Amino acid sequence: MTITGVQGTIVRSGREPGIVCHEVLYDSGQTLEAHAHASAFIAFAMNGRYRESACGLQLDCLPRSVVFHPPGEEHAIVAGDASLRCFIVELDAHEMRRRYDAAAPATLLKIDGGPMAAVLTTLYGEFRHTDACSSLAIQGLILQLLAGLSRTDCSDGERVREPWVDRVTEILSNQFRSRLTLEEIAAEVGASPARVSAVFRRVYHRSIAEEQRRLRVEFASERLRDRDASLADIALEAGFSDQPHFSRAFKQLTGMTPARFRDSGGRRGVRPVRT
Repeated sequence: MTITGVQGTIVRSGREPGIVCHEVLYDSGQTLEAHAHASAFIAFAMNGRYRESACGLQLDCLPRSVVFHPPGEEHAIVAGDASLRCFIVELDAHEMRRRYDAAAPATLLKIDGGPMAAVLTTLYGEFRHTDACSSLAIQGLILQLLAGLSRTDCSDGERVREPWVDRVTEILSNQFRSRLTLEEIAAEVGASPARVSAVFRRVYHRSIAEEQRRLRVEFASERLRDRDASLADIALEAGFSDQPHFSRAFKQLTGMTPARFRDSGGRRGVRPVRT
């Protein structure tokens, strides 16, 4: 993976602690080969359009499109048939946490227009026409932008579903009885552990561990129909370390102990994991 700075023709730049803003021009048809950035960054298309390849997806970006990339995310860009002008904001994660107690989203995010585009338009104005209050204004707008990005949902933006998410669910479905680690799953799908964890929770509204536990309890609830199988054996078959662990997890998800579930004839199923 090639780590680069901002590419294209940088017209002007400005800096605040943990924040670097650029106005950048790209020629029509210009191609930026696959690369990544050390910092998280936001790209705001002001004039022109481009196509971006990231996470195995093709994103068509128009004027007022907003794209957020976490650090180290590989992507490639092809500008459209007219020159492209973008406002780029780079964010240093360490400085954002230390100075502002703020964090950027952990996943790729694309939004067309809306409130985030309005905030970036105002931010660009402060960046272009600085005065004694611009530093404070820019910092405040960045925090507003991060808050908006963090709570953006599918009603006002497009949270991109990475194609490897389905591979994670497949791994869990096939190996839920095994002792899995986040690092192993991340290596299998080719993403960082932090990203796999964050994206899975966003898509399914529960953690990977909660999903593995749900699958184990679902398997056990079927095995409990065999009255000749002991609870201890079912616990081990389902992947639990022991019967007490199994009983706690089972009651949490079904509302009853395995023994009571068996006695009831399994009339109640596994409840959704509470989040």
